[in-house]
Amino acid sequence: MSLEKDANFIAMISSIKEDLSSLVTSHIELAQAEAKESVGRFAKSSGLFITAIAMANLAVVFVFIAAACYLNTLGYELWVSFLFVVGGLTVGAIILGLLAKRQISKITFGSKTAQSVTNTVQIISNLRSGSK
Repeated sequence: MSLEKDANFIAMISSIKEDLSSLVTSHIELAQAEAKESVGRFAKSSGLFITAIAMANLAVVFVFIAAACYLNTLGYELWVSFLFVVGGLTVGAIILGLLAKRQISKITFGSKTAQSVTNTVQIISNLRSGSK
C-alpha cells in the first residue's frame, strides 16, 4: 500500500511539474506575442508621426513664402520681402538657441545619484565602524 501511495505522490508531483512548465512556457509565448504586436504598432505609429512632422514642416515653409508674398503686396521688392522673412527666422533661431543653451547649462548628469550613493556608503561605513 505504501508503494502505491508513493507512486501516486510521485505521479502527482510530476504532473504538477509538467503543468508549471507548460504554464511558464505559455506565459513566455504570450509575452513574446504581445511584444511583437506592440513593436509593430509602435513602428506604424512612428511612420505616421514622422510623415505628419514632414507635412507640418512643409506647411511652415509655405507660411513663410506667403508672408514674403504679403510683404511684396505692401510695396517691397520680392527679394527684399524674402530677406525680411529670412532675417526674422534668423533672429528667432538665435533667441531659441540662447534659450536652449540656458536649459542645457542647467542639466546635471547623475549628481543626485552620486550624492545618494555617497550617503549610502557613508551610512554603511558608520554602521560597520559602530559595530566593531
